[in-house]
Formats: sequence, C-alpha cells, structure tokens
Amino acid sequence: MSRVRHVAVRCPGKVNLHLEVLGKRPDGYHELRTLFAAVGVWDELVVTAAPAGVIELTVEPAGAVSAGGDNLVMRAARAASAAWGVGAGARIHLRKQIPVGGGMGGGSADAAATLVGLASVWDRPRSSVSMERLAETLGSDVPFFLVAGVAWGEGRGTELRALADLPPWWLVLLPAEAPVSTPEVYASLGLGPLGEVAESAVYDWSAGGGTLPLSACRNDLEPAVVVRWPLVRTRLEALRRTDPLLAMVSGSGGTVFAVYPSEARARDEAERLGSYRPLVAPLLSRERSRLRPLVVEEA
Repeated sequence: MSRVRHVAVRCPGKVNLHLEVLGKRPDGYHELRTLFAAVGVWDELVVTAAPAGVIELTVEPAGAVSAGGDNLVMRAARAASAAWGVGAGARIHLRKQIPVGGGMGGGSADAAATLVGLASVWDRPRSSVSMERLAETLGSDVPFFLVAGVAWGEGRGTELRALADLPPWWLVLLPAEAPVSTPEVYASLGLGPLGEVAESAVYDWSAGGGTLPLSACRNDLEPAVVVRWPLVRTRLEALRRTDPLLAMVSGSGGTVFAVYPSEARARDEAERLGSYRPLVAPLLSRERSRLRPLVVEEA
C-alpha cells in the first residue's frame, strides 16, 4: 500500500467578531466569551515525511517568524510525535501571509494545520480525540481552527460550539506596523477573579440564532490596545469613517478590520485606504475554511 509522503495544508486567519473578557480564572487565564470567524487570508504548510528524529521547519519569507523550537509549528510537531508515539520525522515548510502579532491567529492556525498535515503523513486518524486535546495544550485559539467556519468560544476560548455560517460578508483588514504583545494587553486589564456574568445580546444570539446583532458586538481588549499602540487607533478610526457594518480590533492584536455587505464595497473602501496597505478577504464558510491535507506525493 502506498504511503503519503508529502502534503500541503492551507490555513485561514480568523477575527473575533465579539470578545468579552469576564475575569481571571483560578488557573491564571482569563475567562472569555467570543465569536470566532474564519477569514480568507491564508498561510500554507507543506509537510514532508523525514527520517526518525528529524523535525525541521523552514519559513518563507525568511525571518517572517522564528523557525526555531519556540514556533508553534515546532511545538505542535513535537507534541504530536510524543502523544501519538510516532517514530518518523517531518520537514515542514511554512509560507506566511497572515499578519504576525495581529490578533488573527496565524500561529494558532499554523499549529492546527501542522497537526492535520502530520496526521496524514504519519497515518494517524484525523478524527482522533488526541488531536483536539493536543490543540488545547498548544494555545487557546488552536482548537478553533480544527472546527473552522464560525464558532462560539468560552472558557479560555477552547470550549467551542460550531455555529451556522454567517452571510457572505467581506472584510478590509489593516495590519499593524508592529506586533502587539498579547500578555501585555491582558495584564493591563487588571481584572479580578471571575464574578457574576452580565447579560450579553451576542451570547443570547449564539444560543438562539437569528440575525447577529452587530451593534452589540464589542472587543473588551480594544481599549487597552488603542491606548498603548496609537497607530492602531489611527487605523481603527480610518475604518470607522467608512461607515462599515462593524469595525474593531482583531482579538488581542494590532490588526483592525471592518465588515462590509459585499466584495465590491470592501474593495472600494480598501482603495481609498491604500496608504494603510489593506487586505481584502471574505468571511469564510465552514466548508471553505476546513483544514484539508492535499496529497502532493505518495510513495
């Protein structure tokens, strides 16, 4: 029987269309309620089988992110090898397009794609519970990319509920000039222990369905980000002047985004915002954003 030797996996970015930070948990993390949505800005991994003991990473463009052991791709590969009891190795090539440190989950997407790619090359079942558990150990956003589409997250963001696809909206994203530090943003909140949770129209929508109340969407990290990184504030104000359906900071990072009802409208606004080097991308359905290992070579 032939064995897969070489696969490619495209992985999308994400935005948080809503993010509530409710307080500090006993484990030191913050309790969240958030609405994840996959967007069509893509990284790509090419995973190739290698001799036992060899786990290597290369990055394109060179220097875009670290290719060392601190990269989530390397951490995911080593964790998968240990958890699955696999003796084989892998060489992984990462092509980066998702903004780094921008709150779009690029590193988390890459980690999830690594698990999917290695499961194919190492002949592990994609549906194994161990993949979901591994994803949780790698980072709070990693499990979302195994669900894809639109999902409601609670706890650290890892307790996920898949939701129906949203309308085919389009986004204009303005990346930050420099990465934003997630730990610094959370530390600046100064929140105490988790207390009574207030009502939330977006939470009610997540449970009951209907039309997403965009006017109620918010990002509780946004005030801290725009105070400490003034250029993020400038970009956000520029987007809000275009009268979008929604505009906010993406997650804990420096990328800001606006939502528009059509591709034509998004591209028109992006042209006017050309000095900010905008990205234009669709909101993705679950089917379009699902991580798929494309077999390039078998042996």
